[in-house]
Amino acid sequence: MTKSYRNEGMARARRLAGAVATLAILAGAGGVAAQDKSLLVMGGQGHEDNMRAIGTAAGGTDILGPFEAETGIKVSWSAATNPQLQEALQRLGPLSSTAEDVIFVHQFDTNARLPDFLEPLDGYLADAPIEGFPHDWAPGVAAASVFDGKRYLIPFRCGAMTLWYNDQIFAERGVGAGPKVPEDIYEIAKAATYTRDNGEQVFGVAFRGTSWSITEDLAALSRAYGGEMVLPDGTVTVNQPPVVEAVNLLKRLFKDGLMPPNWATLDQTGVNQLFKDDRVAMTLGGTNYDKTFNDGQSLVSGHAVATRWPLVKDLQTADRSSGAGTVFYWGLGILKGSQHKDAAWEFIRRISNPQSVHALAGNGSGPCTGAELAVSAEADPAMAIQAEIFAAANNPLPVNENINQIRDALGETIQNIVVNDLDTQAELDGLARRLERLYR
Repeated sequence: MTKSYRNEGMARARRLAGAVATLAILAGAGGVAAQDKSLLVMGGQGHEDNMRAIGTAAGGTDILGPFEAETGIKVSWSAATNPQLQEALQRLGPLSSTAEDVIFVHQFDTNARLPDFLEPLDGYLADAPIEGFPHDWAPGVAAASVFDGKRYLIPFRCGAMTLWYNDQIFAERGVGAGPKVPEDIYEIAKAATYTRDNGEQVFGVAFRGTSWSITEDLAALSRAYGGEMVLPDGTVTVNQPPVVEAVNLLKRLFKDGLMPPNWATLDQTGVNQLFKDDRVAMTLGGTNYDKTFNDGQSLVSGHAVATRWPLVKDLQTADRSSGAGTVFYWGLGILKGSQHKDAAWEFIRRISNPQSVHALAGNGSGPCTGAELAVSAEADPAMAIQAEIFAAANNPLPVNENINQIRDALGETIQNIVVNDLDTQAELDGLARRLERLYR
């Protein structure tokens, strides 16, 4: 986090403290006049839950109801999974007319093809700006969707991945604190893997093993050893010592029964549920998961603690004692074929203003702005960790038009090494050759 980003965030945090997302605030000044219009938004179900305060965000603040009442714009939702959204972007983007207007775009799709799919937003920003944009947004995230000097996305839902642990299991198994160096993950997992008196198996750690998820988890583990799978300029380093050590750690954890045996099929929902059910001692999760884990209902509630990502000892300094982890974000864009572009911008502008961001953070959505991170960190230590990670981390992999093939190759290779106990170096050497062709 740059000094200006931090200072501006703290200053605005003080101004925002205690803000409530009321109708008058959400309505704002200017924008489109009240009218009989509708917008069709494509996004994940969790995105809608956060905006309407339903489902996982029930009891929070609805920010769409006031928007609809003020503008006369009815917001309809087309819920989709991550792969479905990726497919929809490429299918709908080239069309001259679409029923869909706004689409959530994942960080891995922020490549040079965005101008083929989305409307440039610079003119809209000039005519009807978003308060605080872009200087209060995390710099790397704000810059990620600018191509040839034009912006195509407004980062909307941001987060970072860090380690969470169950302090009750830690206490029962004599573990004092979270891991400081990568090897601690193995030692803690070994101590925390056991069978309860009722026959229930508890695992020391649950990482994600699906092809979609391996990319982020292995990136975080590689950074704990001081390495990257692929450098930002596209240089492939997936077969270098830091990544080899990270994969070997996964292999040892799996081979020794310290991770669930269905690791290769576990996605974020799966590991979250295991953690909430008091079945694993540690897991990799979003820094915004406090309300997910400590929800007053799950078995881990009141005992889920976020901790910093470990870092090899020889890289630790007085100013840095934890690993970079990984960041993730979703951006909001307007499809080229949208028939309601002005209304679509008004939707994006209003739900991105500081008051809406504050309400969304209260609903469990990860904020992208320094101001809201500062506010959230006062009550939630995990948000302070997110701010640190945002200052140091970037994408798990450089964006590329071949990102699907890259992730498939990576997932297949790592699963084979871990589950089938193949030679790590030989398999990663082969993977490096495949990735070098895809990153050309």
